[in-house]
Amino acid sequence: QKTAKEYTNLPPGNYTFRVKARNNLGNESPVQSYRFKVLPPWYLTIWAFLLYTCIIGLLIYRLYRYFYQKFKDQQAKYQEEQRQLQYLHQLEMDKAEKELIALRNAKLEAELQVKNTELASAALHLVQKSDVLQKIKEQMSKLKQDAPSMSDTTDLKKILKTLNEENKIEEQWQQFSQHFDVVHHDFLSKLKTKHPKLTPNEQKLCAYLKMNLTTKEIAQLMNITPRGVEISRYRLRKKLEVPAGMHLFNFLDAIG
Repeated sequence: QKTAKEYTNLPPGNYTFRVKARNNLGNESPVQSYRFKVLPPWYLTIWAFLLYTCIIGLLIYRLYRYFYQKFKDQQAKYQEEQRQLQYLHQLEMDKAEKELIALRNAKLEAELQVKNTELASAALHLVQKSDVLQKIKEQMSKLKQDAPSMSDTTDLKKILKTLNEENKIEEQWQQFSQHFDVVHHDFLSKLKTKHPKLTPNEQKLCAYLKMNLTTKEIAQLMNITPRGVEISRYRLRKKLEVPAGMHLFNFLDAIG
């Protein structure tokens, strides 16, 4: 007779197995019990579930880090694009501003050139007036020769007329200096304030140097030789105490 019994696919848990025997006469033995426990497979153990929890948690964390980093990268890219756009916009603004400043400077330079031309014209007009002194000398010499007694009234009238014209020279210089100060932002006024010991001729020389006139042009304006202009310029440097190595024009230009 078969004395074994097989039970398969039992779910995990605690079991009690009861059994009794019966003989051929029909007599039964007392019931015998046997307790046993069916363990779950390894993949259903608590350690397996802990492992699953860790793996799922790690996956969630990795996904979070992935999407967070992707978001940060996109944000950084957007910010970089914004910085680039702002930089390009600033470059355009700076370029436009520089062009505007260049146009303004060109306009101011042109206006200054026109006014300097007007000043030069006025200065040359003063040169013509300075010839009056030479005419007086010539007429006086003629009187000494032709009328030693100074009784020739016709020649005297000429001299008086010439002297009257000479009186206007200083007035014209005043007008010139006022016009010059308007063009060059009160240069002569500032010069007199900083260097009050300058003579009128030295002030004129400063004005002509400020206009960047040549030595020959200055010589004509001041009715002296080019060599005289060089000497006057040298004396002016010492009087103004211009630093060694600094151009006199740059020193005057810094005044105003």
